[in-house]
Amino acid sequence: MPHSPTSSSTAGQAPNVAIVGGGLIGVMLGLGLSHRGIPFTIYERASDWHEIGAGIALTSVARSSMQRLHPDVLTALGRVAGANHFGFWDGFRPTTKEETQAPEALHFLLDAPGTDYWCCMRSQFLRELVSMLPAGSTHFNKELESYVDDSSCQKVLLRFSDGTTAEADALLGCDGIHSRTRQLLLGDDNPAGFASFTHQLGYRAVLPISEAMEVLGDAKGGSDYCIHLGPNAYVPSYPMLDGTETVLNMTTVIYTPEPWSHGQKMVAPATHEEVAKVFKDWSPPIRDLIAKFPDKLMKWGIFDMADHPAPTYASGRVAIVGDAAHASTPFLGAGGAMGIEDALAMAAAMQLVSKSGTSASSIAAALQAFSAVRLERSQAVVQSSREMGVIFQWRDPAAGNDGEMFRVEAEQRTSKVWDFDVDGMVDQIRVEFEQRLDSTTGRNGVGALKMGAGS
Repeated sequence: MPHSPTSSSTAGQAPNVAIVGGGLIGVMLGLGLSHRGIPFTIYERASDWHEIGAGIALTSVARSSMQRLHPDVLTALGRVAGANHFGFWDGFRPTTKEETQAPEALHFLLDAPGTDYWCCMRSQFLRELVSMLPAGSTHFNKELESYVDDSSCQKVLLRFSDGTTAEADALLGCDGIHSRTRQLLLGDDNPAGFASFTHQLGYRAVLPISEAMEVLGDAKGGSDYCIHLGPNAYVPSYPMLDGTETVLNMTTVIYTPEPWSHGQKMVAPATHEEVAKVFKDWSPPIRDLIAKFPDKLMKWGIFDMADHPAPTYASGRVAIVGDAAHASTPFLGAGGAMGIEDALAMAAAMQLVSKSGTSASSIAAALQAFSAVRLERSQAVVQSSREMGVIFQWRDPAAGNDGEMFRVEAEQRTSKVWDFDVDGMVDQIRVEFEQRLDSTTGRNGVGALKMGAGS
């Protein structure tokens, strides 16, 4: 007869956690759990570690979360990333290289205290993090097909597409934008189970730094973090390490009225011509940069959760984390930061389970506490990023191409990302957890748990 974990628990027994998805957030979460003595297994559908070669920009809040999640995570970032402030430039109206570099072309520099970004190549950062994982903690070629979370059973049962199964005390879906965990948790017939195409396409290129400096000048091409703005496009670029070589990472994010015709695939073949035609009237240096894109390249369909936000991030002993919960567009540079905050919040929640005793009720209380604390902030960022994209791409009638309005909007919106107390978040997780656990177990607040963000 199955033993019900709702009726008993073991004080001090850590939960065994299944993490679905081995991207940056899944690996960071695993490291955060390991730092707290909580066993975990990562189930990754790919055959090996894989992150796209694109860059990622991380805020000061993200770095604070890393420090509390696992200090070695922040150390790893320092090995592959550099810090700077982004300048937002007019990429359309200047007619010469000299005008493009002139102070008059600079809309604003985002340089308030704490607004520096650390930028690196995602794949390099992932390799650094993976090297810290406990041996045997990852299983590849494991694509989640379904799960069974039955309160009469002691464990959650995971079923994979290869016919194998696994069991865990908690299932945490870090499986990205097109999350299968989210679809299962919210229901295949629920629109919130699926991310929506944002009518934004991303095209990426990595250029030798010498070529970038030749086109943009020594500063903008060699050391500065730049975002060029113009009609229907947003073009961030910054230097970063690719192995031992410094390169310019460049992305063009282009608005399209057309639907995405590639289903749930995020990447599709593209041509140089379809990018170049968008920039045919932009400033000469931007056109020259676009000319350096290869003839055949890939385009990324950019999806988010703004149209149908998830009503919850948790149900029973299952939760979604990072892009699986709140995929976002790139216009606030905060999607990665939200996922890292999630990882810290979830690690703290699982630590509370470990201290109170692992049971179905304590895990459900912890996951509901996570959802309650993370949902409003993360979804506000998703919506705000969507709106900022309209403004930056000159598609907002009120803002037009007014650089001062760009500055005001960007500073107001990004300040809500930066002005955040991660220690307060962790403490709120504890409060929410205790309230929920008290209501299900009748503890009446006896024996309140004590913990710090980095404990």
